[in-house]
Amino acid sequence: MHQRVQAITHSRRLTNGAELRVLQQSWAQDAGICLRVAAGSHDEPEAYPGLAHFLEHLLFLGSRDYPREQGLMAFAQRLGGQVNASTQARHTDFVCQLPAEQLQPALARLLDMLRWPLLEVEAQLREREVLHAEYQARSQDGDSRIDHALGQALAAGHRCGDFLAGDRSTLAVEQPEFQQALRDYHRQHYRVANMCLTLVGPQPPEQLLAMSEAVLGPLPATESEPATPPVALLPLRASRLNLQHGSSHVHFGFAAQVDGDAADAALELLLDALHDPACGGLLDGLRRRQLCRQLQARVLYCHAGQCFLRLDFQGAGEEQGSRLRGALMSWARQVQGHTHWQRRRRQWQQALTLRQFGLAPLALARHLQMGAFDANRTLAAVDFLLSQLADGEGLIELYCTQQPQTPWPATGLVLPLQASVEPAAALTLDFDFRLASEEPLLATSTAFIPDSLPPARLRHYPGQGAGGPAALYWRGPCTSAGSTDGIDASLQARIADLRWRGERLGIACQLSVQPGRWTLVLQGTAALLPAFSGLIMPLLLAPDSEPLEPAPQGMLLRTLLQHLPALCPCSDDATLQALSVGLDDAERVQLEELCLAVEPLGDLPGSPAGCPGLTWHQQTQPGSDAALLLFCPLPVADAHTEAAWRLLGLQLQGRFYQRLRGELQLGYALFAGFRQVEGCRGLLFALQSPVCDAAGIYAHVRGFLEEQRQALAALDDTALTAGRAALQMALAPATANLPRAEQLWQLYLAGLPESHPQRVLQALATLTQHDLLDALGQLLRANDWRVLASGAPSPA
Repeated sequence: MHQRVQAITHSRRLTNGAELRVLQQSWAQDAGICLRVAAGSHDEPEAYPGLAHFLEHLLFLGSRDYPREQGLMAFAQRLGGQVNASTQARHTDFVCQLPAEQLQPALARLLDMLRWPLLEVEAQLREREVLHAEYQARSQDGDSRIDHALGQALAAGHRCGDFLAGDRSTLAVEQPEFQQALRDYHRQHYRVANMCLTLVGPQPPEQLLAMSEAVLGPLPATESEPATPPVALLPLRASRLNLQHGSSHVHFGFAAQVDGDAADAALELLLDALHDPACGGLLDGLRRRQLCRQLQARVLYCHAGQCFLRLDFQGAGEEQGSRLRGALMSWARQVQGHTHWQRRRRQWQQALTLRQFGLAPLALARHLQMGAFDANRTLAAVDFLLSQLADGEGLIELYCTQQPQTPWPATGLVLPLQASVEPAAALTLDFDFRLASEEPLLATSTAFIPDSLPPARLRHYPGQGAGGPAALYWRGPCTSAGSTDGIDASLQARIADLRWRGERLGIACQLSVQPGRWTLVLQGTAALLPAFSGLIMPLLLAPDSEPLEPAPQGMLLRTLLQHLPALCPCSDDATLQALSVGLDDAERVQLEELCLAVEPLGDLPGSPAGCPGLTWHQQTQPGSDAALLLFCPLPVADAHTEAAWRLLGLQLQGRFYQRLRGELQLGYALFAGFRQVEGCRGLLFALQSPVCDAAGIYAHVRGFLEEQRQALAALDDTALTAGRAALQMALAPATANLPRAEQLWQLYLAGLPESHPQRVLQALATLTQHDLLDALGQLLRANDWRVLASGAPSPA
């Protein structure tokens, strides 16, 4: 099983200093790009917090050879791809995934925007408002405030203690000094020697390397300026912090210094052990002593060997703090130098190979940025991290409390925070910790006797010739009473340990709960999916008399999207259902043997019609922002109507972004386009705004749609041809297992035959400008609009 998923990364260092890493996924339809610039927010001038993040935004607003409407984002979106960027402390990533045959023009646009941006002042003024809105959202986000608070405990002067989001007060666009600093930062850091490009696609490695060298190779080498070493993380300014927060939680920070070249891999291996729920591990010991329900650790900062971690203890209160500290230190002492680390490292590498096999091209391109690692140096670095954790000098205790705290001034954001130099004494946890080193699912896929599952309806599709990961979709009834959010929280907690085990082995496990039912999507190595299903399905099907409290809400727009399926109910079917793509005969038999009885999965009826008129559902959420989703279902499900609405959505998405974000400055999180929600297909418009209420957002969206008649009437044949070509590429029958499985599942939910996409493609080829105008008229005349919003509608 494991031999067939091996993949080799090919690397090349160019004479101008650029680094290239490529990997072939022969079964992939898309290509993934990640270009990392080795500079981030900690490299920006201290006088202008947020400058690095601001520049990241500006790079998308037009460059020397590609105006904004022809740039990378517009190009990829027209092809159904995705583009994003993120500014971290010490690097900035630009990522893209799109059809593999469009990789070369995408790379040309990416390098043009990074090297020769326009940086027009008018565009800067508009984009500053977007960053100001982002700053307001991040400054109110509880998770971001916890990260910022932990940074206050580090040694004075370290920039992990700064909140570097950037707002109107720090991004002084009107000042010549700021403009000079912006251009100096771009010239100094966006040099070719500072760039590492990783590509993943179906092309052979030499072809991927040739494409990379074609765009990066001609760029001249430039003189590098000596890097300033970072300020030390230690000694800590404080060991205990109290943060005024909406609810009580316990969080720890851990600061340490290790071999810089081995730090990334050592942290991954350490987090792998910290999260392991196996008997005898740290999490098992904490649960047995009722100190917490779950442990979540993540890296906040890693650069030049400096490591800063955050550890969250779900279900722990302040009274458990000293025992949690003692448990961490005791666990580190007991497993430091343990003979099983060598075996665990080998298993971790085996699991890492499986994870890489299941990743999408974009996710894998991101992962390749970590580079290769040396096994011996990794283990030595882990041992050194454990020795520092055992002595506790870099441990920070943070207690979230509802009690008022004194304002603590910090760069970028004032926090209600109190600090203490001395933590409470660590209480020793009497527990015999050990280091697990075996995963039963890796040994054999049949090494368990599962409980029998109820009768199920199954449908299997063979895999494609190129191979790749398999997909398995399950759908079953909710057996618990309570709200959808409560059931979701309960089921997510119930499967958390098994989900961690699966994702560690490359089984992507996505659970979503809809009214009355849940959907589970498993993607990964085909040989593991039946066995994993036999373990996880009994957990989902068991009744639960005590649904948990829903988890704290994240970003408002994302929260509304999670509740959108409630507006589009599917036909009721209480039977367990499954659809697979990529299982071989033996794996299908193994899956079917789990069930008491098996029937073929029949077609669902089409999605039921909604109520006439505008249906407005209010989902009240905390916070000052407002958000709204408008979903407009297709009036009829024939192929011609769908083709016209898809092309209309493609034409509207760029204009929606430009009008509501660029011109009206209503918000920074928004999108528009054709979507399927449960079994219902249509156009979805979404916006989160810090300056407009829900009723105002709706009025702006409605006004935008009314304005589009003139723009569509002015479309020329070239624009229509380009739109049809982009959609033809996005709608072409999927050949790789994972996109094919998603396509087949969505057709099943919509009650459509497998031939439907081909009919849409045929209809698309004949669409005219008149058809687009008719589609817009259908949309505006539709009597079934569904709104999910954070506020009430206008009385009118």
